[in-house]
Amino acid sequence: SLCSHKVRKLKETLTTVQQLDKNMSSLRSWLSRVEAQLYRPVSYSVCHHQEVQHRLAENQRWRAICALALDRRLR
Repeated sequence: SLCSHKVRKLKETLTTVQQLDKNMSSLRSWLSRVEAQLYRPVSYSVCHHQEVQHRLAENQRWRAICALALDRRLR
C-alpha cells in the first residue's frame, strides 16, 4: 500500500542520513588530524634541496585540501 511504501522510503532515508552523518564525522576527524600535522613545524632528516622542495609541495597540497574543506564547510 501507499502508506507502507512511504514508511519504507522514510526508513531508507533515515538510514542514509545516519550513514552520511557517520561519514561526515569520520571526515571531520581526518581533517582535524591533517590540520594538526600542518601546524607542526616541518623537520628535515637531511637538508637537501630536493627534500625541502618535496616537503614544501606536500605542505602546500595539504593546505589546499584544508582550504577547500573549510570553504565547503562554510557553504
